[in-house]
Amino acid sequence: MANGVAGKSERVSEGILGWLSWSLLAVGIIAVVAGAFVWEPAGDLPVRRKIPPFELNDQDGAKVSLDTLRGKIWVGTFMFPPCRNACPAMAAELLRIQKTIRNEGALEESLRLVSFTLDPGNDTQRRLAEYSKQQGIDSRLWSFLRGERQDIARLCEEGFGLSAGGGREPAGPALGVPHSDRFVLVDGRGQIRGYYRPSAVAGDLEKLIDAARLLLEEDREG
Repeated sequence: MANGVAGKSERVSEGILGWLSWSLLAVGIIAVVAGAFVWEPAGDLPVRRKIPPFELNDQDGAKVSLDTLRGKIWVGTFMFPPCRNACPAMAAELLRIQKTIRNEGALEESLRLVSFTLDPGNDTQRRLAEYSKQQGIDSRLWSFLRGERQDIARLCEEGFGLSAGGGREPAGPALGVPHSDRFVLVDGRGQIRGYYRPSAVAGDLEKLIDAARLLLEEDREG
């Protein structure tokens, strides 16, 4: 009888140990899998290049520079309001981003939109201000910058690595200046972390906004 009880106890003990072993194994597997999906900012959003210093005027006449943007995550674009090619679609996507920023507290605090006009000769401060009002652009969140044509073209091509038509004057609204339609994600240190084409590639807008959120997390942890 004692032997039977002892044997039963041993089987119970073995069962408990077996259950514990499988439980620990399962926890380990879950931990490994979870670790595999932990986001690594440096790997997913590598630094592409460093933007050189600049100082330009926005639609309200205020100075905006790389220094004033330091600490903010921002999306840079190169366009000009009269453009009839890529610009209308780009503006529509930027307005969608602006709406998302307004609806999300963390983004409203730290994410900005910065557009550089490639036609500063025609895009005077007054015209940019009028365009902003017509489009519902919130100048707190979205700056439209102007300066010398060649300076902006150089910043676009050498600083951002994008096409700006070599700084040529627009051939008119219908033709404009051949330029990139990419949206450039810049971190708070003035470093490019990603290129996106939400006006041409389905799903890129969501990828851009998600990447901006990840940069916010990176800044908090850093």
